[in-house]
Amino acid sequence: MQGRLFGEELSVEIRTECGCCGAGMHLTVGSDLRYEVHDAGAEPLVFEPEVDWPRFTDPNIIHGY
Repeated sequence: MQGRLFGEELSVEIRTECGCCGAGMHLTVGSDLRYEVHDAGAEPLVFEPEVDWPRFTDPNIIHGY
C-alpha cells in the first residue's frame, strides 16, 4: 500500500505461520500486489482493500480505516 501511495515500487518479505495448522509460511508481496510464495503447498489469501485511490487523502492507509 505504501508503494502505491508514494508511487514507488516496494516489496516486503513476510514470515508467518498458518493460524489453523501452525505450518510456517514465507512469502514476498510487492506494491503491485503480485506475490511469491516460498513454501511448497502454501496457498495464502492475499487481497487489497477496496480504496478509491484518486480520492484518497488520508496520510496513510491506517488512518483511512
